[in-house]
Amino acid sequence: MKQNDFEAYKKAIKQHYEKEKNGYYSSYLLQPSRANLRKLCVERLKENATNDDLNTFRIHMGFDFIPEHKNRLKEETDRFRAIENFLKGSTDSNDLDTINLTAILVDFSPRPFLKFVRAINGEKDTPTVVDVKKEESKTVATTDLFTEKGINSKKKWMAGLIGFTALFSIGYTAKDIVLPEKQCMQWQKDHYEVLECDSEVNALYTANSIEPINEKLLDFKKIEVNNHTPFFEKGKAIVWYCKISDTEIDCFNGSGDGYHPVLDKSLRPITKYIIDKYVPK
Repeated sequence: MKQNDFEAYKKAIKQHYEKEKNGYYSSYLLQPSRANLRKLCVERLKENATNDDLNTFRIHMGFDFIPEHKNRLKEETDRFRAIENFLKGSTDSNDLDTINLTAILVDFSPRPFLKFVRAINGEKDTPTVVDVKKEESKTVATTDLFTEKGINSKKKWMAGLIGFTALFSIGYTAKDIVLPEKQCMQWQKDHYEVLECDSEVNALYTANSIEPINEKLLDFKKIEVNNHTPFFEKGKAIVWYCKISDTEIDCFNGSGDGYHPVLDKSLRPITKYIIDKYVPK
């Protein structure tokens, strides 16, 4: 690895970050804390996980990316410390795996480093090899629709195609009106508030990041409890808590995504011991 190429790669990523931090994921990148970068990593890989990006994640984290296993990634939040410091400019990094993952988070391209080097040297990636025989067989099968024997099939096929296209267009337009593509949410006081991703929010909550909407969390709320609160149902806890001091806990009506929405600490199902110790009588 040539150091000059690597320095150019890092510089290009930094320059792209300056633009990207004001884009769609600005809520994560304007304040690139370890927790925000971890959340952004999930969003980036969920929306466009290439083999290169998945390999970069695997090499850096030591395990495969599986969206359903977000809690495991939360246990590795500190692995984003070097990226946080690099983006904030507090320290540099000469670790290739760290910089490659940074490229994913700021959506810099070409990545990873080897692709960047090939690009600046005017080289092209190896083209995908297509099985010509298979492509020819597809062409023959399609051509049969337009023979004299298949003229009726052709008419039916064309009519069906036009109808499907019309329905798809109407459905897609309706979807855009009813469900805007870019919806976000933000934790405000005791619940998640749905808002537009570029909303100007109340100054009281600017410390809470604006996140892509997660419908599973829209009913998730912080609750006030006392000794009359129903804590269990059929022997299972229906209230979850997080210890915020030696004398105080925050309680919620469920587990959410497993973490306190502000403190980024684990939520746990409440127990009789915790009730006796912390819940007001």
